[in-house]
Amino acid sequence: MDQTMRDKLSQLVEELTTSGEPQLNQDKMKEVKKMCKVSNDYIDHFYHLIMTQLNQEHAEIRLSAFQMLSEIFSRSHHFRGLLITNFQEFLELTVETDAEQPLPPPKEVARKLRTLAIQTVQSWHATYGEAYKKLSLGYHFLKQIKKVDFHDVEARTLAERKRQEEKQKRLERIYKERLEKAKQEMEEMTTGIEETLTEMNNCIKLLATDDLNLFNEEAEVANSSTGDEDKSDQPCCSKDLSNEQNGEMSEKRSDEGQTDESSDESDTGEVPDVNVFLRSTGLMSYKYQLELNVSTDLQLKETEENEALVNTVRDLHRLVTTRHLPLVQSWVQVFTKVGVEEELMRRATELKKSLELALRKHEALHIDYKNRERRVVRLFSRQICFFQAFLH
Repeated sequence: MDQTMRDKLSQLVEELTTSGEPQLNQDKMKEVKKMCKVSNDYIDHFYHLIMTQLNQEHAEIRLSAFQMLSEIFSRSHHFRGLLITNFQEFLELTVETDAEQPLPPPKEVARKLRTLAIQTVQSWHATYGEAYKKLSLGYHFLKQIKKVDFHDVEARTLAERKRQEEKQKRLERIYKERLEKAKQEMEEMTTGIEETLTEMNNCIKLLATDDLNLFNEEAEVANSSTGDEDKSDQPCCSKDLSNEQNGEMSEKRSDEGQTDESSDESDTGEVPDVNVFLRSTGLMSYKYQLELNVSTDLQLKETEENEALVNTVRDLHRLVTTRHLPLVQSWVQVFTKVGVEEELMRRATELKKSLELALRKHEALHIDYKNRERRVVRLFSRQICFFQAFLH
């Protein structure tokens, strides 16, 4: 037996039985099956590894080990012989036939292991009982001595499955009701929510100063590279240099007939090099992008002049935070869980984003609200007096 494969098999059994997952990793299990097909030596090694894991004081390890041996049991005659030879110990470790050796915790996993082991032994007996005497004896031992009701176990398993199906149907019915309710609410309340948003945004615009550009979410970046890409993109000094150069070159062409060696050298030396200019000034390009970080932090104080607006914004803010936004968020949550048409989800999502944006705008104002409870009462009293006087 190859030592590398032996070590690999040990590693796979360790990983599969200690993963804590309710189901086996099928890719790793395929590797185990492949090794067990090579020779009986690997099956012997696998058997000893599995029995070691079945003796661990942890129900999850035992459950995974049982799942592994169950798959090999149905594929290998040699493995069946090894397990059935020691069938009593196997039953003690999985079915809990010895009262002094109860199955280890967790209790829920231990119950699952016991139920699965009883069902599997019943299945093994129906398939291999005639060929393996000890298997048949073990089955009758469970049935007659331990009073295991195999039909009851099967019935309880079916009942559990039925309970799960009923639970799933109940959840589907609840989600369907929530979906219909959300659709109806959205149909009835969207217009009112949009009106609230419009009113709140208009009030905030009136309260905010124009020069802060509070409502442009992209206002922090401004580009200065506009216009033509030729001379207008050049700094003023470089344009002057270019003009100077062009003037000198045209002058040179007009005096073409007079070719003086010394004047040529002088002209060549006086022509400015634009690249030299760029390097000397530290500029790397004619195109620039200027980023302006504009602070939008306001500290808006409530005054007698803006009291009505501030009062309205405060009420609208309370309405959005306590009713509108939670309601729209519940719609999005239901639509996400149940699954609805794309257009309905888009409308709900956009409405949610609009409400959140309005709240951010309100927060950016940093309104210094006054404690106006008494003033509101007085204002309300004045309004009543005004209407009474108007009616008379």
